[in-house]
Amino acid sequence: MSPSSKIDSYRITGLHNLLVDHPLPAFASDHSDPTMIQGVGWSLPAGPYTARQIVVGCAPLLETVLHNLGPDDEGQSTAREMLLDNLASNLNLGTRESSLEIPLKDPGRKEMAEQAVKIGKFIVTYAREAKDVAFDPNYVIRSPCEGHLLKPQVAQLMFGPRSLRHLMQIYNEYLHQMVLLRDALLPFENYDEVVIPIVSGPGKRHLNMRFTETQRMSFIAKLMTKSITQASVFKLAQSLLVPSMSTDNAYGFQYKHGLILPDAVIGGSSLRLFRYIPVVLDETVTDVKLAYELEDYYSAPLLDIRPAKHSVEKGDPIGIAIDAQQHALKDCSLSLSSTTPDLGSRHLQLRIIHKNGTSSSTDVGQIARGWRYSYKVSRAEEESVIDHFSSTASLHTAADVLSQSGQGGLVTAKEGGIHVIQASSQIEILALLGQIYPDNIIMLELGAPLKDVEEAGQSMPGEPRFVLQLLDS
Repeated sequence: MSPSSKIDSYRITGLHNLLVDHPLPAFASDHSDPTMIQGVGWSLPAGPYTARQIVVGCAPLLETVLHNLGPDDEGQSTAREMLLDNLASNLNLGTRESSLEIPLKDPGRKEMAEQAVKIGKFIVTYAREAKDVAFDPNYVIRSPCEGHLLKPQVAQLMFGPRSLRHLMQIYNEYLHQMVLLRDALLPFENYDEVVIPIVSGPGKRHLNMRFTETQRMSFIAKLMTKSITQASVFKLAQSLLVPSMSTDNAYGFQYKHGLILPDAVIGGSSLRLFRYIPVVLDETVTDVKLAYELEDYYSAPLLDIRPAKHSVEKGDPIGIAIDAQQHALKDCSLSLSSTTPDLGSRHLQLRIIHKNGTSSSTDVGQIARGWRYSYKVSRAEEESVIDHFSSTASLHTAADVLSQSGQGGLVTAKEGGIHVIQASSQIEILALLGQIYPDNIIMLELGAPLKDVEEAGQSMPGEPRFVLQLLDS
């Protein structure tokens, strides 16, 4: 179906305005059941939640503590201010009270650190706003000590004459729920939109964020000792939203409340984060694992790239090979395969049709791989750049290369050389990442100089070099 004629579809902005079928209605959930039930531990009513709703759902814990602490002394910081400032310090990085320390040794851990700070600020903002909530002034809870540090003035408050013996237990549980929420949201670029199911069932002793503890500890151990991969971030995302699903050979999934895909394959730039999309691609099933079509891409058949229609000699400027009218996109869509050998998994394809009649179908999992393994060349700071190579290069169009997709295999160049592939849209760049053997692919930002390509990627003799160039439309 052409994008112009689709109705009731979700638009992925920034990705050629790709339209995806079966959008979910705007999320709304009314959690009116009681949360403070004596003798059963802290609980949230079962159901789906956004992060903001979980913050509001946990607010009765804080309100109970504040009620029992009694009136504040005039002219002094209020108990609310002190307890929420302590939460902010727990969720921040690099403070005495930080609940998480991330060594900034590589880009992956730096990205996770940035995520943690952003999500922590987001949680604290809504914690400060969540005031007018019902609570039980007589509520008592036994909360295991989790080692969350208190600021000196908060320790004096919680263990001083204003407090009661059980209030520290309640405040500890509140802090721990917020810390668990922050860490559970680390995989998601749009963490404020993701819908989190809190459900009862086997192995679910806690109808709150404590069900995430086991996988959280595993992820933090990797965060502290290893480089963070997209696969490890994916496992954390899966454990939050569909704990029963296998992550073997998977890069995304559909669940009852939406679709989870790598951020990069839908127009983002992260190598590790995922994006929640409020759609279901197949309304007849609930939980669907998105599996790589090529579980081992090393063993995939290799296709020699078709001869280029244009080439440029050493030192010549790179021209434009694309006939914009002939190679413009006519339609693009995402579609699930009908079945795979594993009944719980499917393959997701990006389908593109050009106005010149050529078409392609690319596995989204391979696109994600291609993005991770590609080299990126940024836009130059200087205004004027001579755009040429110091060696001969072949010039291709995205449409020509993508039209090889039906032959079953990944494109390479058996005779090596530099191959510039020009695309008129970001969605073609993504498709190319899934069609070319991901060994020496170099992506140019819009406006980046071609001369910088020769310093990127691998420079082994005979090794082909594929340069993906997005032209300014």
